[in-house]
Amino acid sequence: MFIQNAMGKVNISKQIIAKIIGIAVNATNGIICTSTGVVGKITNWLGGNRIQNGIELKETDRGLDIHLCVTVQHRLKMPEVCKVLQSNVREAVEKFTGLSIGSINVTIVGVSVK
Repeated sequence: MFIQNAMGKVNISKQIIAKIIGIAVNATNGIICTSTGVVGKITNWLGGNRIQNGIELKETDRGLDIHLCVTVQHRLKMPEVCKVLQSNVREAVEKFTGLSIGSINVTIVGVSVK
């Protein structure tokens, strides 16, 4: 991922963006962890889009599309938790990288009863 400015180009690795996203995920109440889940494991095995640690990044014309696979804490309203997660991730990525965000899609792959 790169940003073009008057002085040249700045490259930001996907691993760094994934770390920023991971910090935002960990700061979101109700989200236990990111995980590839069964679908992600099958996709990786078949050689499709790679989901690493439950975070998939894709550059598009609209900006960076982010797909997260997460486990949510039991007894919480999932849509509300995911909305806060999407907001936290958008804010963190835009603040630290300056990249435009196209979409943030969340797939709930588990529920934790702890």
